[in-house]
Amino acid sequence: MNAQSCPNASWQSKRWLRRGGCLSLLLLIPVLYYGLYLARRGPLPVRPQLIAHRGGSDLAPENTLAAFRQAIDLGVDWLEMDVQMTRDEALVVIHDETVDRTTNGTGRVADLTLAELRLLDAGNGEQVPTFEEVLVAAQDAGVGILPEIKSPHLYPGIETKVVQAVVEANYGEQTIIQSFDHASLETVHSLNPDIQLCALYGQGQLRIGGPQPGQASRICPMAEMVVLNSWLIRQAHAGGRQVFVWFGIIEHPLVMRFLLALGADGLIVDDPLALANILDR
Repeated sequence: MNAQSCPNASWQSKRWLRRGGCLSLLLLIPVLYYGLYLARRGPLPVRPQLIAHRGGSDLAPENTLAAFRQAIDLGVDWLEMDVQMTRDEALVVIHDETVDRTTNGTGRVADLTLAELRLLDAGNGEQVPTFEEVLVAAQDAGVGILPEIKSPHLYPGIETKVVQAVVEANYGEQTIIQSFDHASLETVHSLNPDIQLCALYGQGQLRIGGPQPGQASRICPMAEMVVLNSWLIRQAHAGGRQVFVWFGIIEHPLVMRFLLALGADGLIVDDPLALANILDR
């Protein structure tokens, strides 16, 4: 059968050529975008920071002493954790506003006393630790900490208590306090301007510019947003700030390598072992 006996053949060939051209153009756009960024990126960080998210939740139950100790044994640079407050105003390390997901109990952290919280199993027989316990473990190992102040609207005075704990432990130089609540960071700065701060940014936040809350020396954007807008990193560096990237759903060694190539100063990961292998630690 030839083209004359099949009048649609020429039209179909043109359609495939058009499709091929469109596909080539779509592939060319990211090549040009990232190529331009890499050409203007500037020097890479000398030693990217290895940060264990919630202690490295792929290694042990999240935000438990077991997770933090395993992360320390891997040689991480920082321990990232979430800080909330019990009904009797004890600082505890737990991510959610309730204990339902991460323990065998139910209820809001704010409605439980420390003694009641201690009765719960946070996984593999682990307890929900106090912030002071994690601080001591980090201090003994000489590892930095990135405590995130969670839901400060639920816990009046939580900033004062976190700052007080850090100062009393004489661990301010090894501490970076972070929060999505930028007013909370301003409060921390007013309490102690010497403590380093990191402003957290999440889904949909593709632009991070201008003055940072509490004069934060670091920003912590979501990895997915950095992939979409790599210039976030260059913009932060131009302002003299470091960039620690946290992951939503795409934590993978290939993505880790890509973010490091973009110039991230540190990665906050659930699997610190994978990142340690990439960094050859």
